[in-house]
Amino acid sequence: MKKDIKLTYLKKATKFLDKNKTVLTQTQVDILLIKFIKKKIYAIDTNIDYKQMSGNISNIYRIRKANVRIILKLENDEIIIEAIVTDIGFRGDIYK
Repeated sequence: MKKDIKLTYLKKATKFLDKNKTVLTQTQVDILLIKFIKKKIYAIDTNIDYKQMSGNISNIYRIRKANVRIILKLENDEIIIEAIVTDIGFRGDIYK
């Protein structure tokens, strides 16, 4: 069954991408998110470094790309998979 994929960026993530275009572009983030969805939902083996957060935020995931971390929330219902990018930042600042 084919599902539609919706990628949503919050203002904080868009602001980081605008300031740091030399480090990471929105196109690169889109590619990483598609790889994440392929591996997590469709069980297709792709090369992506992601981790599920622990505790009471277990529906939030972290994708690692060099020293940048992408924090996203995955909403999965029957027809649409929505990846909401809540924050993007450098390794030392993202978890604060």
